[in-house]
Amino acid sequence: YTTLFRSTEYQVLADRATAFHGGSGGVVALGGRGSLMPNADGTSTLLLNNVVSANFFSVLGVHPMLGRVFTAADSDRLRSHPGLVLGYRCWQRTFGGDPNIVGRQIPLRHGKDRINQVDIWGVLPADFRDVDPNSDRDLWIPAETWAATVDPGELTSTTSRWFNLVGRLAPRATVAQADEQVATITQALAAADPVNNRGRSARVVSDLSYRLQNAGTTGIVLFAIVGGVVLLCTVNVAHLLLARALSRGPEVALRLSLGATRWAVGRQLLIENLLLCAFGWVAGLAVAAGIASVLRRLLVSGPAMLVSLDTPPHFQIDWRVFFLAGLLALVTMLLLAFVPLAQVAKPQLVPALRSASSQRTDDRTPGARRCAVWLQIGISFALLVSTGTLVQSFLNTRTQPIGLTRNQVLVAFTQDPDDAMRHTVLANLRTLPGVRSVAYGIRSPLMPSENGIAEKVLLPSHPELKDPVEIKFNAVSPGFLDVTGTRVVRGRGFTEADDADGPVSVLINHSMAQKYWSLRDPIGQIVHLADGHVDARIIGVTEDAPISQVGEIPEPYLYIPFHQYQTRLSNMGEITFVIGTGQNAMSLAQDARQVLIHINPLLDPMFVTSLPELIHYSAGNYQMLAELVSALGIIGLFLTIVGLYGFLAFRVTQRRREIGIRMALGASREATAFLVLRDSAKMGAIGLAIGFGLAAVATRLETSVLFGVRPFDAFSLLAAFSLLAVATLGASWLPARRAASIEPMQALRSE
Repeated sequence: YTTLFRSTEYQVLADRATAFHGGSGGVVALGGRGSLMPNADGTSTLLLNNVVSANFFSVLGVHPMLGRVFTAADSDRLRSHPGLVLGYRCWQRTFGGDPNIVGRQIPLRHGKDRINQVDIWGVLPADFRDVDPNSDRDLWIPAETWAATVDPGELTSTTSRWFNLVGRLAPRATVAQADEQVATITQALAAADPVNNRGRSARVVSDLSYRLQNAGTTGIVLFAIVGGVVLLCTVNVAHLLLARALSRGPEVALRLSLGATRWAVGRQLLIENLLLCAFGWVAGLAVAAGIASVLRRLLVSGPAMLVSLDTPPHFQIDWRVFFLAGLLALVTMLLLAFVPLAQVAKPQLVPALRSASSQRTDDRTPGARRCAVWLQIGISFALLVSTGTLVQSFLNTRTQPIGLTRNQVLVAFTQDPDDAMRHTVLANLRTLPGVRSVAYGIRSPLMPSENGIAEKVLLPSHPELKDPVEIKFNAVSPGFLDVTGTRVVRGRGFTEADDADGPVSVLINHSMAQKYWSLRDPIGQIVHLADGHVDARIIGVTEDAPISQVGEIPEPYLYIPFHQYQTRLSNMGEITFVIGTGQNAMSLAQDARQVLIHINPLLDPMFVTSLPELIHYSAGNYQMLAELVSALGIIGLFLTIVGLYGFLAFRVTQRRREIGIRMALGASREATAFLVLRDSAKMGAIGLAIGFGLAAVATRLETSVLFGVRPFDAFSLLAAFSLLAVATLGASWLPARRAASIEPMQALRSE
């Protein structure tokens, strides 16, 4: 499903959606959360959880490596005797791979004072990480255990949505049937609770469709570029085999004239192609295995922390890769075998035999071969333009303004202390060497926080909006925006007076001002927070800053004074200290952690990182695209050089007698070399014309993954043109020299 659900909505869907009933079918719910495991010194270790429905493992068919997993039949027992299952990596890292771990209890802290003992039921196998293959979880906690140890209200809340739903279809049920049922059920849920469900819907998609959608434009761009390189390889091989087939025409004719059957000769040629296919398949898989071993280093790792929460990426060459690569190679070689087989099928033997002793003396080349070269040049040009555009986009994420400072800022996320303790923390952090400023908020920009937290807001200035709108927000202290580098472009920022008891003031970002008050001054406008229970006045407008990822589409955003939010709206129990410094922020990490622990061990940060690290990590897609596309662009350029060189070298061999006659009649060696270079220039010009069209399509496809650069960028076009021109000249230079070095008498005598 492509929307988040409440626990109660999951129960309704699981009961009513009959397309998931029977056999191993069923609907499961899972939602990401975190737990703290107390240590002996009073500090805590953060563990990442998936809170799941009790039928999760049975529906997905996951079996434990040790112990057992919970099932739907264990629901009642889990409420009175809370239990969980360990992930393999957590078992190894946190518990040292203890084989006797099953049956033990571990303490889990939720909040400052609540610690519950939870039974360990089992350990999952190493090959099961998460439903998302790029994720990994430490603990798998059934919803019944979560309700018993944390807060049952979190599962029954009418506003808290944090469950994703996954279903296994019943036998003979289809995705279309399940989609129709879910649409009907969600319409009924919206009608029963219009305040919370108005406009909400859900649909069912297959696992493959979901993964393709989740990959988004980045996945489509990579798929298209890889497809372009594969096409370039295919065209290159086709061109070389075509030239080889044409040169073997006299040989085939001679074999047939000496009594060989067409089937025998055709079978030999087919076997040759199949052997080339097999060798190419094996070599390609060897290269793929090597790339897979180094691909992890090309991907952007998680932000540097005192305790890493990053999941190592997992790549493997499995049977699906073997099958796809083999099928692609087989189909390609069978298609390319058509030309030599067609040569065998020709009944005219005498002309073919005559061609063995008389080379072509005209400059005509079969159109298929010229088209192959044109296509290679065009594809290579499009790849180079895409490479230049994406590299510029990545560099822009490192240099252009984004609404956040690129200076060193340490970020420490922990439990919220009381007011007196918070002031002590601020005072002690300011005494650390190199610290310039300290502030705090619920979250820091770009933190991995499920795309931000939101508050329901009513806008009296827009009476047509009768229902509250959800606006993402952050509750911050005075000076928070100064530390993180987000400018106030109109009005003023927060002061200590705004964070005291009294009227509530808020800041909005530029996108919110443009969306709701584009024709009037937003300063002084009133917004109703918490479904209208709290009135707040807008005192300033900030620039847009990324919430979850650099390059995201700006959306409305609110800043609320921290103290006002904690006392008048909701105490989330979380706080993030941001510490500006003139040195490497991570060099202060241990000292800042010790300050927090010294004040109270419960303030041991759940994670500590820096704002530059968060910026770098959140722009990881841009870096990955730039690296991979650059590598593919270089491969494409190399293939184009090889293909063009092969074509021109073969043309020189074909025209050897003609060139000899030209030189015997007085043509200079320079004129002969120019003849080859001119042919190369003509093909390059036609290939570039094709490449411009392909580049226009490619860059238009890349629009949504670009940052600070236009799709059809002039610099990328010029750089690609220059590089390809130099490559074309280099590929044609050796054949031109070879043509110029032909001795006329030797060329004529060889005939």
